[in-house]
Order: sequence, then C-alpha cells, then structure tokens
Amino acid sequence: MNKEIWFESWFDTNFYHELYKNRDEDEANIFIENLINKLELDPCSEVLDLACGKGRHALKMSNYFQKVTGIDLSKNSINIAKKFNKENLKFLTGDMRNFSLNKKFDFIFNLFTSFGYFENFNDNSLVLDNCNKHLKKNGLIVIDYLNPEKVINNLVKNEIKIVNKTKYTISRKIENNFIIKDIYINQKNKEKHFYEKVQLINLKMFSEILKKSNFTINKTFGNYNLEEYNENSNRLIITALKNN
Repeated sequence: MNKEIWFESWFDTNFYHELYKNRDEDEANIFIENLINKLELDPCSEVLDLACGKGRHALKMSNYFQKVTGIDLSKNSINIAKKFNKENLKFLTGDMRNFSLNKKFDFIFNLFTSFGYFENFNDNSLVLDNCNKHLKKNGLIVIDYLNPEKVINNLVKNEIKIVNKTKYTISRKIENNFIIKDIYINQKNKEKHFYEKVQLINLKMFSEILKKSNFTINKTFGNYNLEEYNENSNRLIITALKNN
C-alpha cells in the first residue's frame, strides 16, 4: 500500500468500518448539540460536513439546520450515508483539498480528527483555502482534532481487538511529528496490513495555518462538553472565523 495515500484505500474497506463501528453515537450527538447551543448557530443556515464518513453527524445536523451537505473521499462511506433519505440532506464524494461546489455555506464542520492526513504539511493549507472559498461572509469553520500533548503523553503502543471474529493487532508510534498506527488484520488465517498516519498539529500550528488561509481563531475547547482547552484536554476543538 502506498503510505502517502493510505486513507484512499483504508477508509474504503469493510475492515475500517468494522473496527470503528462502536464509536459513541451518544457522545457524537451531545457534541453537536453542544456546538449548536454554545455557538448559538442559526437553524436557517446551510452547513457542510467535511469528511463526513457514513453521515451520522450530518444526519444529526439535518435535524436542526435548513440544509446540510456531506462530503467524503470514501465512496463506500458515501453510499452508506445516502441511505439517510432526507430532503434537506445530501452527500457527495470528493477530496477536501480540491472539491468544488457551486455554493457557499454558513458553517463548515470538520469533526472527529478528519484533518492532517497528508504527507505534505502544505496540503493542510489547500484544505483551509478551499474551506474559505466555500464559506459565506462571516462564515465559521469548526475543527475537532486530537490533542497532540495528550496523545504524546498517553500513547498506547500496542493493543489487540477482536471484532466479529476478526483479529486486529494495532501498534502506535510517534515519528517526525506524526502519530503512526499499523493495523494487522487476521481473518480466516489470512493477514492484511493497513496504516494510519496523522499529523500532530498543536494549537500554535493551527493558528498559523488558519491565519495563512485568512481565518482567525475565536474559540477553543478541550472536550465534547466544550470545556476550556488545556494541554491535558482530551480534544483540541477550534472555531475560526473567515476574515472578510
């Protein structure tokens, strides 16, 4: 597998969906509700869920916002998401670096560490430039990311998971400012190998790249209850305004 484009193959496998299928739905729903209430987001807004996966968060958003669009690179994920048949909700396949829609949004959400996948750090600016292009005047982007300090200080180097009789042997390491996860999958005595590689982007780095793409950070939070961020927080959640 080409490690530079690991996400293109891994996110489209059934193994990926099986391994992460038990992500806490209640936690995700509470997080979105908290964002809507804390930021006092207008229900008449049009929003984009960027890197929407199977659409679970976009579906939740569609219960509140007037129009919701979800975009993801994975065709398999989008096919699953399209089963949510709602008039104000649609899903598209696209690369966050270069998708092009003939519309602008009030808010863009990038949730659950759906950023920093690229080998070239400058690709992050392509993503943010594209977000800026797709936001209306005074538009807001919300980025929910891992907290690098917490990851570094609490790294689980090895673990084994059994999901539906399939064994996942997972190892993690930090190298060149990336968190690297090797995933070996044993199913019916056949082994497959996949790989995740995510940049460790701290608040200072985010501030710099957001500024470069004409955004200004206005709020930071440290968890899904939207409590104050610090280096021991579980998450690094950033809201940034488009500079007009």
